[in-house]
Amino acid sequence: MLSSLGGFGLQASVWEDPAERATSSWQADFEAPKTEYGAGHRGVDLVLETGSKISAPAAGVLYFKGLVVDREVVTIRTNDGYLASFEPACTNLEVGDRVKLGQEIAWHCKPSASYEYHCDSCVHFSARSAYGYISPDYLLGNLKPSVLQG
Repeated sequence: MLSSLGGFGLQASVWEDPAERATSSWQADFEAPKTEYGAGHRGVDLVLETGSKISAPAAGVLYFKGLVVDREVVTIRTNDGYLASFEPACTNLEVGDRVKLGQEIAWHCKPSASYEYHCDSCVHFSARSAYGYISPDYLLGNLKPSVLQG
């Protein structure tokens, strides 16, 4: 299924949840910043126990894995060109490995002792396009664009 994104003419397949709803819940929705470098919440939080698996929300390639400040981050570049990142998350995959939709790509791993969760045992899930951060909920098909009626 294809959807048009944000009036930018981008096309993307609707993504699938990266964690089973039976074992996770959503906490803290996406909140776009008012300015490019302003405060906001550039993703959604998945409440997952440490060790819980994370699946690829779309097919693509492992783009990045590694430590960012005080937590491990895993990012895939989807076949549609989006970046989907998870933190704290660890993987045994290597950068450049192809991933299939729904394939286990990572697990919620324990961050360093200096890391402070902003929710209880959660994994931050973000999505980026060439235009910046967008809500993963939109790519998951959970949000629809606003329509003005006159």
